[in-house]
Amino acid sequence: MTIMARYSGVCPQCGERWQPGDLIRAQMGDYGVIDHWRHAVCPDPITDGLIGTACPACWLVHPEGACDR
Repeated sequence: MTIMARYSGVCPQCGERWQPGDLIRAQMGDYGVIDHWRHAVCPDPITDGLIGTACPACWLVHPEGACDR
């Protein structure tokens, strides 16, 4: 889940701060409960790289340069 931050915070992935209005996403923990928040642009170590990286234009996983948008 990606949202606009309402408060400032520190990304546990990259260690940089985010400010209100920056896009952040939830990292889900056990039982579907939100474990922590981080920058939306920071890679997800669990899913990124396993199946590929999502295209920033269409959010699908496909070979680089294959987006039709």
